Amino acid sequence: MKNKHLVISLFCLSLLNPAAPAFGQADDPVAEATAIERFRFEYFAEFGPVTLLDMLQRIPEAQQILAQSGGNRRGGGKRGFGSGGDQILMNGKRLSGKANNISDTMARVSAGNVQEIQLIRGNVEGLDVQSDGLVINVILEAGVSDSTTFWSVGGVYYEGHDVSPTFTVSHSGSWNDLEYMFGVERKHWEFHFDRDEIYLDADGVETGSLYVEGMYPRPSTAFTTNLTYNFGDSSVLRLNGLYEPRTEDGEELRIQEGASAFYRNTLRDASGSKWEVGGDYERSVGWFGRLKVLFVVNQDNQDELEERYNAPDAAFRYQSLAKIIDRSEKIIRGSFTRPIFTGQTIEVGAEGAFNTYDQKFDQFNYSDATTISDIIANDEVEISENRYEVFAIHNYTINDKMTLQTSLTTEFSQITADTILPNGDISRRQTSFTFPKPRVNLRYDLTDSDQIRLLAEKKVSQLNFQNFITRWDNGSQQLILGNTGIKPQEEWEFSAAIEHRFQELGSVEVQFFHTNFKDFISAVDFSEYEDELGNTIDADAYFALPPSDELRDATSFSAKSGNIPKATAYGVKLKSNIRLDTLGVPGGVLNVDYEYSTKNTRDQFTGAWRRLDRRSDHTLRLGYRHDITSWKFSYGVNSEFKSDYERFYINFYWPSSPYAQISAFAEQTIYAGIKARIEGNALTGKRQSAVKTNYSDHIRFNDISRVDIRDTRTAQEIRFSLQGTF
Repeated sequence: MKNKHLVISLFCLSLLNPAAPAFGQADDPVAEATAIERFRFEYFAEFGPVTLLDMLQRIPEAQQILAQSGGNRRGGGKRGFGSGGDQILMNGKRLSGKANNISDTMARVSAGNVQEIQLIRGNVEGLDVQSDGLVINVILEAGVSDSTTFWSVGGVYYEGHDVSPTFTVSHSGSWNDLEYMFGVERKHWEFHFDRDEIYLDADGVETGSLYVEGMYPRPSTAFTTNLTYNFGDSSVLRLNGLYEPRTEDGEELRIQEGASAFYRNTLRDASGSKWEVGGDYERSVGWFGRLKVLFVVNQDNQDELEERYNAPDAAFRYQSLAKIIDRSEKIIRGSFTRPIFTGQTIEVGAEGAFNTYDQKFDQFNYSDATTISDIIANDEVEISENRYEVFAIHNYTINDKMTLQTSLTTEFSQITADTILPNGDISRRQTSFTFPKPRVNLRYDLTDSDQIRLLAEKKVSQLNFQNFITRWDNGSQQLILGNTGIKPQEEWEFSAAIEHRFQELGSVEVQFFHTNFKDFISAVDFSEYEDELGNTIDADAYFALPPSDELRDATSFSAKSGNIPKATAYGVKLKSNIRLDTLGVPGGVLNVDYEYSTKNTRDQFTGAWRRLDRRSDHTLRLGYRHDITSWKFSYGVNSEFKSDYERFYINFYWPSSPYAQISAFAEQTIYAGIKARIEGNALTGKRQSAVKTNYSDHIRFNDISRVDIRDTRTAQEIRFSLQGTF
């Protein structure tokens, strides 16, 4: 109840406080910079855009960033606020939040409020980020007095299932020095799949088959607010709020025939919610320069119960899996920025981040409706991470063609993991870390159309705390044990990129990269090996012993997520965004995004040098968009192709071949401010094919128990909407 009161109080504060977020103040933080491609509102007028997202979709170079910004992250990912990579800014500032989705925010901003969109390549002084690639900076009109309401109504249809409604309503405007936006959005996403499996024994003889069918609807309703207040002393306060309750129910049916035939129906009942309040404050403080303070507070919880039945008319469940997750994050970051010499500025500051992750996982067997006959798993962990950073960022404009940005961040962190034992006692593991993280980024403009970017950077990954606790892996159908001793993964990244811009015809970029990993997080062998006399030995010594069924049966083979001493990655990325006007297709744009990367490490079970888990060597994304302005009509096709990838574990080897993913859309502006859109996703209806080789215990014995030949399909998805502003 206490948490609910806190949610309501913070959300109301973001709604009612006369101050707000990344909207307002049309000051251009990079007005003097020349190496910037600028798109004024007039450029988009012929397309009849309704929202800022409509405008961004007309810029070829923006497609990769929009594709990366969709969806929500769980577990690992960006550490703290982060400051690098491709990003979208509003008036030079980041959206001060992490759960808020930038693409959703762009879809709620009226096109009429946009003054200019800037494409910034490399590091440029005056931005709220350190970037090694492309930054899109949106300049909004300041003090827009007219209020605007954006609306969208529609639905989503999944092949073979009912249509589910969706809608969005947002209202923005200003009152004196206050600018505001309030919105509500009904979302609906579902995952439907079915799979056929054929089972073979070690000699290749068919022994059985399995049919799997899954349905997981995930509707949610998001309430959002963005506020900006411009004080008379040139200081600005921004606030963002989000509250999103959701359900994540589901059902999965498994019918196996042949050897070990069985029937299993799993019903999932899950619900949760997340909320977030973020903000930033900026003002001049005399000799100290410009003060910037950012903060975010969020919480995400989920309560999930899966019940398994072994017949269509089963009187009671025979097994249950229960999971309760409560995660939270609090971050505050402050810095001072000031010029020191001609063409040079320095920013110094500190950041504190405080994360918690509590999870309880139970898996029980039942002999009747109320009697637990077997406890398969009973694991409860409470995790807290306190992290502090001090940083200094130096920007040096060497001349009108060259800029250099260097920074040094030092991180101090402590992770405490408390395992709650069945008798109520606590087993605590506490670890402390210190990570220096230098960064050097050089931008050199060879010509007005050609740019070279060089980057060397040390990174530390955010831990995925789900790896700390036992969980059920639905793909491999087995328990994966947790490990509270995982350390953050360190990376040294080196890259060199060259980009050429074809005036108004698009651009092409080639980037070469190399990454060295330390304490790479992957599956690790945690088996405790002993010889016939009970002496502890390592894995190599164990498997060098003469074969012994007695010793093998007495050994408990175990794997968990852990740290591998090192891994490497290198490759090349190609990005090309070409307007096809000169080829006789006015309004046509082709996007090509290709990556070849080799990512390797030492397998912890076989000792062989192999690819990283689930990483394809080749990824190709193709996108085509055609705007027929005379008809006020647009359509396009997007596709993704990936090469084969593999999963490696102590008792299986699992190569997979993903199918091509294809989506398409069409939209028509009916009249000013009203647009109809339809889009289709997963149009091939196929997901992947795979051959999973299962071993009786440890893969090094090469004792094959069964080979699974799998073909997985997914439901096609159709979304449609009618949207406009008034």
